[in-house]
Amino acid sequence: MKLDRTLFILLAACFLIRLLFALRVPANDFFYPDGYDYSRVAVGIAEGRGFYPPEMKPIMAYRAPLYCFFLGGIYRVAGVKNLPAVRWIQCLLAAATAWLLYGIGRNCGSRNAGLLAAALFTSHPFFIYHPATIAAETLLTFCAVLTYYFLFKLFIHLRFRDALFGGATLGLAALTKGTVLLILPAAVLTLLLVSPGRRWRAWWLGVVLGTAALVTISPVTLWTFQRWHQFSLILDGSGLNFYIANSDDSVRLFQAKTSEEFQAVQGHLWQKDLLVQDKQIEALGPAERDAHYFRQGLPKFKENPARSLWLMTERLKIFWKPWVHPLAYGKKEVIISALVGVPLFFFGFWGVLQRMRRQQPEAIFFLLAILPITLVTGMLFNTEIRFRIPLIDSLLIVFAALSLTELLDRRRNPNPEVYIR
Repeated sequence: MKLDRTLFILLAACFLIRLLFALRVPANDFFYPDGYDYSRVAVGIAEGRGFYPPEMKPIMAYRAPLYCFFLGGIYRVAGVKNLPAVRWIQCLLAAATAWLLYGIGRNCGSRNAGLLAAALFTSHPFFIYHPATIAAETLLTFCAVLTYYFLFKLFIHLRFRDALFGGATLGLAALTKGTVLLILPAAVLTLLLVSPGRRWRAWWLGVVLGTAALVTISPVTLWTFQRWHQFSLILDGSGLNFYIANSDDSVRLFQAKTSEEFQAVQGHLWQKDLLVQDKQIEALGPAERDAHYFRQGLPKFKENPARSLWLMTERLKIFWKPWVHPLAYGKKEVIISALVGVPLFFFGFWGVLQRMRRQQPEAIFFLLAILPITLVTGMLFNTEIRFRIPLIDSLLIVFAALSLTELLDRRRNPNPEVYIR
């Protein structure tokens, strides 16, 4: 992708806005409890003791590995627990994400659509906020957008290299957040739907895509088997998340009436997430631990269907609301997120519907991908708005940019020629 002056200024602004926000953050502030877990593992990597060293209890092995290695690499070079250095690198990674979004917008529409997509990402408050946190969202967004970049090229050109790179980057994204693997069947199904006259090639490229993704995550799967003699595709703590999502604490969380009550229950959930004070399973490996928590959570899920349905509905509200939870954030954050989120949802889904009418592959893929992500992440597991934003809002930015540029072009030229890719 050619880096012209306008794009360079936009990417520089993307980096500097995030850096200025990150510099205001206290140097040792992790923001989320997740950060302590990632950092604990990253210190072992930086000091040469390995990924989840033997002295660490197996029950703590529930964080996906890529962000741990990302932190460990920075710690190794810049010093252990050098959080400002992490934030600098994450700001650069955010600028690279904006560049990729420009490429997707340009490939799916026009240069103006690409520039607008990069600009929308640059000004999005959540994507400004994430690089200042010690959490996987910035790396996940980069890996997810890189995957979308190759997948959209694959849907158009049906090339082997796009399937290979798309699968590899999908695997990297899954090593950051296991939910991303749900994108794989959606991508293969999209390939088959958009290539009716080249079905065998589509099947072949689907096999390449899936194989590349599985090969990318296989070192972690093999390491887990070698370490604990258990099969765990990705270390992601899915059983623990399911158990917490259907616990009495989750009920109390959604029944909270004040910010103080909400924060207290959420703090208790995080404490349970961090310490997992269950002496009976301290020595269990990841697969046994997840199976244990699924067995513990399933009766609560089944015994009261009305309660379970209500919990799923509440989780979906949190997952899909275009603004943050009023009890979890301040009034200012709610207003800012609504001012950004509502227009993004409107123009984003408008863009999806426009392109669905033309049966364009990126819209088909979006609808096929968000369905399993919503059903699994948004309904069954403990969820927050930050779990949706890297995977879904990054795509909505592209569709919003495409719909807005088409609207502006239509105003300038009421009788435009039909765009053919």
